[in-house]
Amino acid sequence: MAVFAVSFDLEYDTDYQSRYSSFMEQVKKTGDWWGDTTSFVIVRTAESIDSFCSRIYVDSRFNATKDLYLVSDTEKLSARIRGKIRDRDIFNLMPYLIEL
Repeated sequence: MAVFAVSFDLEYDTDYQSRYSSFMEQVKKTGDWWGDTTSFVIVRTAESIDSFCSRIYVDSRFNATKDLYLVSDTEKLSARIRGKIRDRDIFNLMPYLIEL
């Protein structure tokens, strides 16, 4: 089982609440999760990082033209990012990060 840290930023607009609800539904679908801080969730899943990232994108209302998420495996140097990246310095900080 993998443990992923999920950080996200959803643009606040007219359909924010529906995108947030559907995104969080997919993130929490894994079973064990913790989400006591804003826009950050830790999850345990049997999925690979790529399968998890695909599901939270495809099966939610996440909009890659205005929203952003970063998923990082807490036990490996493995991470994925998808969406509207404003500051590309993240790739210098995390050279193993793959943009989806």
